[in-house]
Amino acid sequence: MNRLLFRADGNAQIGMGHVMRCLALADILKADFSMRFAITDPTPAVHSLIESAGVTVVPLPDSADKAVFWGDIHHEDIVVLDGYSFDETFQRAVRARVRKLVFIDDLVKGHQVADVVINHAGGLSETNYDTAAYTKLCLGPHYALLRSDFLRPEGYGHSPSDGPIFVSLGGSDHQNTSLTVLEAIRQADATLPVRIVLGPFHPNRESVEAFKSQLPNLTILQNLSAVQMVDELQNCSLAITACSTIAYEVCAVNRPLIAIVTADNQTQLAQFLSEEKLALSVNFPTLLTRSIPVIALDKLLRLSIQSFFFSPENAAETVANQRRFFDGRSPERLRHIFQELTA
Repeated sequence: MNRLLFRADGNAQIGMGHVMRCLALADILKADFSMRFAITDPTPAVHSLIESAGVTVVPLPDSADKAVFWGDIHHEDIVVLDGYSFDETFQRAVRARVRKLVFIDDLVKGHQVADVVINHAGGLSETNYDTAAYTKLCLGPHYALLRSDFLRPEGYGHSPSDGPIFVSLGGSDHQNTSLTVLEAIRQADATLPVRIVLGPFHPNRESVEAFKSQLPNLTILQNLSAVQMVDELQNCSLAITACSTIAYEVCAVNRPLIAIVTADNQTQLAQFLSEEKLALSVNFPTLLTRSIPVIALDKLLRLSIQSFFFSPENAAETVANQRRFFDGRSPERLRHIFQELTA
């Protein structure tokens, strides 16, 4: 069987985005490859998450010592890199040792020398990239790196008008933006049912638990499987998420979305969601300037939530726009790319 080796990290400092994209790809390719995942000092929860996806974990002792990775490489491996430290020099060193190299990108920086570069952010073209002549670019949501449960060509049906609000701010949520979102919902209507999914590195679950006194219909969830996440999204009337992979999962399941920039690397995706009207509102709290009145994030979110309830036609428009970009067929396209790499 063909061999696939992933290299990415995930922890409380950098979140779980790199790991989750790799696991989404692993899910798509599991029938065609034996798979390993090289990761620096994985926590027991992350170790278990990777193994539950049917991928063998290869723990690395120190991410700063990149050469440690060389010992885990086999010349027949197709290697998939996802991370911000894997620059041109590192890519060249890996590519010289392996069958083929794939790089999952979201920064659009530097000279790329991988055989394939995947960036599922929208609004990009090949002119945005500086690559080797042989590099194949797979750009945009038609190559969405989402677990297969989120990708149904036939769609998921209409969202229930009386469903709860779904909230998820990513794997780590350093600044506990979850509390700000819950406060905005309280300001809009404290009786609304809310189901919040906390990531494995959430800094303060106790503070979210304490908020139940202000939102009596708040349910707190954690460590959900892909199937469980799809169920939550299918049943919700509105989703409020970070501008990360979770926002793409909402778009793929076709639900009204309010998106929040929670990290600098989310700007490209946020701009795409905003320009193509895939979300009811995309808030850029880190990008406010003197020319824009500074409104607290909870107030901005409250206005967005109220707009959702008072303007259902806007929600219908965003859902229709989502379907144009997320057709559920990215696994077919990605499997074809990897079949070409093994030919």
